[in-house]
Parts: sequence; structure tokens; C-alpha cells
Amino acid sequence: MGVWTRWVLAGVMLLPVEAWAQEREDAEQSGEVIVVTGSRAANASINGLSVDPILLPQNVRVLDAELIARAGFTDLSQLYDLSGGMARQNSFGGAWDAYSIRGFSGDINQGPDLLINRFTANRGFNARRDVATVESFQVLKGPASALSGKGEPGGSINIVTKAPLDHFHAGGDISVASFDTWRGSFDIGGPATQGVSTRVIGVYQAGDSFRDHNQSDRLLLAPSLSLQLGQRVRFLYQLEYNLVHFTHDRGLVAVNGDAMALPRERFLGEPNDGLITQRTAQHQGTIYVDLADGIALEGGVQYRDGTLKGQSTHNSALFGTRLRRQLRIHDYDWQDLSGRIELSANRQILGVDHQFRVGMDAFSYEQRRIFYRFSPTAAKPYDIDIFDPVYGQPKPVALLNQDLLEQLRGESVYAQDLLTLDDRFSLLLGIRHDWIRQDNVNYRTNRTDRQSPSATSPRAAFTFAPSDRFSAYLSWGRSFRFNQGVDAGSASFAPERGEALEGGVKLALLDRRLRGTVSLFRIAKDNILVTDPANSGFSIAAGRARSEGVEADLDYAPDDRLTLTAVYAYTDTKILEDTRPQLVGSALLNVPKHSGAIYGFWQSDRARPGSVGIGAGLTYVGARAGDDIASGFRLPGYLTARLNLSWQVSHGVRLHLDAENLFDRDYIESSYSDVWITPGAPRTIRARLALAL
Repeated sequence: MGVWTRWVLAGVMLLPVEAWAQEREDAEQSGEVIVVTGSRAANASINGLSVDPILLPQNVRVLDAELIARAGFTDLSQLYDLSGGMARQNSFGGAWDAYSIRGFSGDINQGPDLLINRFTANRGFNARRDVATVESFQVLKGPASALSGKGEPGGSINIVTKAPLDHFHAGGDISVASFDTWRGSFDIGGPATQGVSTRVIGVYQAGDSFRDHNQSDRLLLAPSLSLQLGQRVRFLYQLEYNLVHFTHDRGLVAVNGDAMALPRERFLGEPNDGLITQRTAQHQGTIYVDLADGIALEGGVQYRDGTLKGQSTHNSALFGTRLRRQLRIHDYDWQDLSGRIELSANRQILGVDHQFRVGMDAFSYEQRRIFYRFSPTAAKPYDIDIFDPVYGQPKPVALLNQDLLEQLRGESVYAQDLLTLDDRFSLLLGIRHDWIRQDNVNYRTNRTDRQSPSATSPRAAFTFAPSDRFSAYLSWGRSFRFNQGVDAGSASFAPERGEALEGGVKLALLDRRLRGTVSLFRIAKDNILVTDPANSGFSIAAGRARSEGVEADLDYAPDDRLTLTAVYAYTDTKILEDTRPQLVGSALLNVPKHSGAIYGFWQSDRARPGSVGIGAGLTYVGARAGDDIASGFRLPGYLTARLNLSWQVSHGVRLHLDAENLFDRDYIESSYSDVWITPGAPRTIRARLALAL
């Protein structure tokens, strides 16, 4: 496959792709699963299908740009609550988005598996994503590995980004919020000449935090270009550049097992560490040709790179009221090149409709990690009093801890077919095979370790819809994801393997104004990284865990003024195998058994001048494990509320007032251990002025 890899990465830009996207009105009227607006050159949907949701044999949640604007969301993590079955995880001190789906999360040191327009976007140390470029936020529950490659068996997230439009548009907003935070954004574009459209999105945000001595700023620039090359050919290029500075903040520590013993604003690091600098750039290019009626080729290339640099002070261990701390210095950089070619055919054969896709993809990735660390001792504690912190003590000397180069190469082939008959039956069959080559070069020990795992990931699902108002489905699949990093001996880890089974029912009532899904699932995963009993601070791939539960979601729009959405999840997780016997039978970190959310929005007269909008919602997260060592440390459950008010001043001017955590509930968002605890934000008020031409 090595020759094929070079051919794919060098030549894929010359190949055509299929256009599946269409204008929002057409997509909504046809009842398609994915709503995409703009001149998109490729199928950016996570499942690659165009089918009535009632016939899709899987639980899918799609949150669009309209909901994001109404609720005043500004970052990706705010969308988790309305997705159902998602739980916040360790964000590496605020460096990236972190979540689990149905109990399982991605690499704790790399961030979760995430797709951008169906391209893998989690390799590397990626900045938290801003919602300004998001057209739709898609959560596909269950395995999606047939088309999307490595991933979690609990589900995958795909973000469809905004593409150039075929008409002129210009807009933006400016907002001020609690904690001296302000934000400005713009979105402008349209036809430049015959067959050429452009779009530019920009964001700048800066401010403090409810946490003491905690600042951040973000610059986002996202230009894009689409070309219509004749009747059958379209090309799309999209760039997204992020420059972020943030305080690396490990949060609070528990006192006698109480995660909320300290004030939520208490900062336990060192203000003079400065800010971590995080830079990411992402280029995506796609081109397509419609070869014949229902037959097309799709291709694309993505190049991403980034850096994470800076120093920070980290909580280590609590002795009485004195917290010993580490000093860490990061110097990370990475490059990621990937490409995809895909043939699709939508045809009817012997009375059965087929949506067939066959393709191959490949990637080349390199990551260099240079990491210095000072670890405290009784003689040199580098400590602070958690109740009366005094900052500014001399910095200890941080010694070189890691100097690693990780090189990954991968190729895969895949095929998927959705067969539908009489709008009553659908059968989804898919299979994928991955080849991975992983080299880990340790410059401290002059050792290189290699492995070449491969895996086949099949998928099958069936739906029966006795009417256009009800269906039942059953879905099964296997997943594969390689574990990055090395063990104590600098050897590579065995890859994770997962298997998922899901069954459910779907409803579409009241002229499809009421839609809902109830699903039951059971997932098992092997080769999870667990603590190496012989080498403290290192891991081995030996764990096994399972997750099972029930999920329900409901969307209701009785008229064009009111929309309601609600989700609920019961997720029961359990560790089945681990090197630490006391962990067997315990739950997975940060995953509540019960969680749910509801949000409603009412608008008096749509977008006409004088129209008033009112949105309100509740989010509930139950109690959950606060560490992964079964110590009994738990995070309490919480309930928060949000309120959104808006007024359409004129055709192009709208005022918003948003309140998050309306009743100022004190709560814990997530934790990694009893010394790395992330508190939730207090009541936050934001005023926005939105302008549009």
C-alpha cells in the first residue's frame, strides 16, 4: 500500500467529487438527515447518506447554525448538552475540547476523535473549536468506522463548516460578557465573478475568566473559495487558522474528598508562568465531477499543522493545606496530511434503491514532543497554601522528561451500500480495512520502536418502517483506533478494538413536526490504556470496559414560531479488566448514569422587525466518578438553567441578551483526579449586537 499512499496524497486533488449538498429549504423539505447550506463541493456528512431519517438505522443528532445563534453558543463544549449521551472529560487544563460518547472517550493526551467535513481532525494538539465556522454539528451514535476510519464505538462527531454561498451576504456581531470578556466576528461573502464565490469568517475574542489570574484570547480567520468549472465540476478550498493564548489551569483540589471545598475562582498555579501559545492551521481542498446520472467520484486533501508551547504550574499532591506542584514546559509541534478518493453510485437495481460508495484514504502524520518537568519532593515541594495562596516563588529547574518523535502512516479501503425498498425497508452494509505503521523515536534513549497493526471493521444495520410515521432498527459494528504514545519501555501500544450493538425506534408524527428516537445500546472495548503496575506514571494496553444504556431524544415544532428539543441518557459503564483489581466493576471517569437537557425557543414574528424571541433551557448531569482509580471520589450532580432574549430591531439589526447558569449554581464540570478538578462557570451574562445585510 506504500505506493498507493504516495499516489493518493500526490494526485487526489486531480480527481472529482460528488455534490450532495443543496440549499437549506430543499434539504428540509426532502427530510434529509444532514442539512448543509452553501456551494459545497463534497459530501461533508458523517454517514455519507441521503435518506429520510425514519429509514436511517442509527441515532443521529444534528444541531445547526440557527440553534447555535439563538442560544448564544461560542464554543464546541456548549453543544454537548443537547447532543445526548455526551459527557465532558479532561480538557488538558483548557487546551482542547474533550468529551465521551456513550461512556467512551478518545486519547486523553490528544483530545477526542473529531471529524471536520469527514476529514479526521483530532491528530495533534488542537485548539478548542469556535462555533463561528460551524454550519452543523453532527453526532452519529454507534460505530461509523466504515466510512470515517478509526473512532470510538460509542459514536463520532462531524462538523460541517460554512462554505461560500451563491448570493452576497455580510454580517457580524459584537458582544460583551461577564469577566471583562468581549468578542467580535464577521462573515462576508458571495459571488466574485461568474462561477466563483468566496467567503471570509473572522473572530477575535479576549477577556478574563471567573478563575483568578486566568486570561485568554483567540484569533480565528477562515477564508474559503468555491469554483464552478463547467456544469459538472466544482472545487472548494477552505482554510481555518487559529491563534490562541490561554492560561494552563489545572483547577481545584479536593479537601477530604470534597471537590467543592475551595472557592471556584481559586487559582493554584503561578500567574507569572505566562500564557500557553497554541497555533493551528487547517487546509481542505475538494473537487468533484458528476460523471453520469447518479454516478460520481469524490476526492479531497487536507493538510493540518500546529504548535503548543509554553510553561505552566500543575497541581501534584496535597499534604494538609500545602499543595505540591509540578512545573511543566511544553514544546510540541505536528504535521498531518490526508487524502480521500471515493466512487459513489445511486441506482435502482431490480426494484431496490442502492446508495453505494467505495473508496480509499490515507494519511501521513508526524508529532514531535519535547517536554520538561520538575516533580516536587519533600525537600523541594514548590508548594502553595490552598486556603491562603501566595504567588511568585522562584521557579525550580525543570529537567528534560520526553523528547519523542511519533510518525504514523495509514491507508485504508472501504465500501458501503444502503439498500432501500418501497420506503419500508433499509439495509446498511459496510466494511473497512486499515493498515497502520507507527514509528516512535525516543531521542533520550536513542531507541526506535515500530509496529504495523491492521484491522477490518464491518458494519451492518436494518430498518423496518411499517409507515412513514414509525420505524424500528437494529445496528451492529466493530471499531478500531490506534493508541498513540509509548509504554515504559518505549514500545508502542496495541490498538483498541470495540464492538457495538444498538436497537431503537423512531417516530415522526403530526406532519413530522414531532420527531423522536429511543435507542438501547451495548458497547465493549478492549486494549484500553491502563496503569502499568511495574512502572509508575506509564501505561499499558490491557484494559476492557463496557457501556450499556438507553437514550431518547425529541424535537417538536408545532408551528413556525416555537421549537423544542430534549434529550435524555441513561449510561451504565463498568470496567471489566484492569491491572488494578480494585477497579474491576467500577464506572468510567466523568460519565453520569443519568443526564439530560431541554431547550425551547419562541419567536413572536419570525425575523420581521419588532419580533421578540425567548429561549430557555435546563441541563442535568448526574453524579459520576471523579477519578480513574476507584478511590470513591465522586463529583456531585447538578442542574443549570439558561435564558436567551432577543429583539429584531430592524431587518438587519438584532439585539441579544444571554444568561448561562442563570441561577448561579456552584458545580463541578469534570475532573481527572482529586487534584485536577474543573469547576463550572458561575452565572455569565452576555449582550450581543448582530448585524446582517
